[in-house]
Amino acid sequence: MKSLFFSEFITKFKSFVGSTKTYIILLILAITLLLYTISLGYKQVNRLHKTGDLVSHTLEVQRAIVELSANFLEVETIQLEKLIEKQETDLSTIVLTEMAQSLTRLKTLTQDNNAQQERIKALQLLHEKIKNELDFSINTDSAAVVNSLSAKDSVIINFAGLPYKRKERISKIVAEAQVIKDRMLAEENYLMVSRKEEYTSQSFLTPMSSLLVALTALVIFLIGFISIYKQKGEIQEVNDQVHLKNRKLQETEEFLKGVYKSSNNVISHFEPIFNTEKNIIDFQFRYTSNAIEKVTGSEQNDIIGGSLLEMYPMVMDNGLFELMKKCYVSGNTQEHESVYTFEDQTKYIYNTIVKSGNGITNTAWDTTKVKEAEKILQKLNENLSLQNTIFKEAENVAGVGSFIWYLDDGSATVSDNFYRILEAEPNSFEVTFNAYNEFVHPEDISIFESLSTNEIEKGTSTIFTYRVSTKNKNIKYLDLKGKYVEIDNRPVSVGIVQDITSRVEKDRALIDSYEKLKLSNEELESFNRVASHDLQEPLRKIQMFISRIEDEGEENMSEGIKKYFAKIKLGTFRMRGLIQNLLSYSRIDKVNTNFEKISLDDILGKVEDELSQLIKDTDTVISYKNLPVIDGIPFKIEQLCTNLIGNSIKYRKSDISPQIHIISKRIRAADIEENFSKTSAYYYEISFIDNGIGFEPEFATNIFEVFHRLHSKTEYSGTGIGLSICKKIVEKHHGHIHAIGKKDEGSIFVIYLPVN
Repeated sequence: MKSLFFSEFITKFKSFVGSTKTYIILLILAITLLLYTISLGYKQVNRLHKTGDLVSHTLEVQRAIVELSANFLEVETIQLEKLIEKQETDLSTIVLTEMAQSLTRLKTLTQDNNAQQERIKALQLLHEKIKNELDFSINTDSAAVVNSLSAKDSVIINFAGLPYKRKERISKIVAEAQVIKDRMLAEENYLMVSRKEEYTSQSFLTPMSSLLVALTALVIFLIGFISIYKQKGEIQEVNDQVHLKNRKLQETEEFLKGVYKSSNNVISHFEPIFNTEKNIIDFQFRYTSNAIEKVTGSEQNDIIGGSLLEMYPMVMDNGLFELMKKCYVSGNTQEHESVYTFEDQTKYIYNTIVKSGNGITNTAWDTTKVKEAEKILQKLNENLSLQNTIFKEAENVAGVGSFIWYLDDGSATVSDNFYRILEAEPNSFEVTFNAYNEFVHPEDISIFESLSTNEIEKGTSTIFTYRVSTKNKNIKYLDLKGKYVEIDNRPVSVGIVQDITSRVEKDRALIDSYEKLKLSNEELESFNRVASHDLQEPLRKIQMFISRIEDEGEENMSEGIKKYFAKIKLGTFRMRGLIQNLLSYSRIDKVNTNFEKISLDDILGKVEDELSQLIKDTDTVISYKNLPVIDGIPFKIEQLCTNLIGNSIKYRKSDISPQIHIISKRIRAADIEENFSKTSAYYYEISFIDNGIGFEPEFATNIFEVFHRLHSKTEYSGTGIGLSICKKIVEKHHGHIHAIGKKDEGSIFVIYLPVN
């Protein structure tokens, strides 16, 4: 019975399988499955394309955010350069326009993200703030001071205080923008990681589902349509489409890899490693972008699959590891910045950690250049502050004030010390051309006003001096130096004023002294005429009458009278010599003979000839050799040498013959211990050394004074002017003379004469 039933079932089954209806049903089923497979594959491909588009969109948003951040930083940099280097051109307006365009594009790109839209609104507010700051800067720069007439002589005003505060406000705005930028980038990085995971999931399911359905369809086709050979071409066509979709999936995957490679940020995905107690003890690198090679120097392939703590144990000490654990457990985004050392290079790394799937994703941004730029900006700010302080102190010390005078409307900006010069408190009144005119002395207003026209015509202001009546009614003399420039197409006079009241008073005193000196010189000239004519004439007559008396009545004179006449005659000779020496001394400074090259060897030869009889009578020995050639007045240098040699012979010892040695050497001015005005880098040191009676060291300076004698006229003859004349001659030659001596051990007279 069962066998019969089974046989009938087999027969009916074969009949069913072989019937046309069965083939039609199978055909419909196969077509349905095939269409389902195609639609499923198409949907998967569309999802992949959509995921790829989202990744591209995220990358574009990130690029727009970075560009906007760069605009903010560029505005800050331009303002700083303008402040330090005093640039007149301002590119901030162009950057603000680019910033507005970036904000518009970013708003369009993130219109489906409410959180990002809120942040963009915050950035737009910051954009408006920085724009207002720059607009305020322009308005402030244009509101200065001076009417066309005052421009010429104004003074450059210290404008550093206001720009510096404005720069600080701009820096704070830029800092706020950077914080918002970092948050926007963190969210976009989070979106990119989640979309990549979605893409990975889709790229895995699509080929698998397509393959399974395709195999099912193939089995059905093999079962139902073995005899339908014509359908083979259609199946092949469907397979080709599937392969095409798979190839597109591979291209999309390569595109995503390219996106990761093009990012400068290090994007890494970690999975936690648990111990037996289910506590996280480490993280494993599941993926990292190739940007990690540039930051750490390690190969990407060597890092993937490795342990975080084994490769970078410093994350345990700087707190990053704990934040990664916290992010995995709580799911909250964590941020961290710390200093790392890779390949002996110190780097600042900013990390943003987000929970993603069964792990966490960390986006690391190398902020080293940003930190270095911040340090440079901080240093520049410190230098600017220091320079501003030094400038203010310099104004106080030098007694100057600075100004900026706008010639078109008469407005001005002046420094604090400008007010102090007027004996007014800083900023106690608004400086304009009309307001400042009230301080100008009535007699000098015409000079001050005429300078404005002169400056516009000639382009530069004439340096001039005028008087002002200060707030306390004191009269001061001011020296003004101004220069005509153009700022924002406005005529401007910038410059300084200096209080020269004390200098004017000193000049007046100097003029009075000059007049007195001039009168004294005229009296001295009168004395010279008297000395050279009126005083010498009686002496000549006395000498003449004494000679006649001696010639005519000498035989009738007693010895006592002869002695008296001898003393009278000696006194007249001494008086005449004294007068002649005084005339020589007073005329030294009036000699205008040009300097010429002089050989000291030749000069000393002439001196020896002139003193030959005295040298012979006293057995004097004079030695010198290879003395230099100097610049000087020949007869004055000869007189100098004659006086020094004659002085050494006069003050000789009675028991030995005089010996005079003259030596010289070239010496640096810095090596000369004597204190005098040194006008040359090198000097000739010329020494006259004798073995005479010498002198006490305490008289080394006194012996050069007029009429100063160390011995009585009965011991040694002379007028006491010889060494004074020597000193005058040396000083006339821009040199110096001093004496070194010790009693009974000789003297040394040292002369310093400039080489040039």
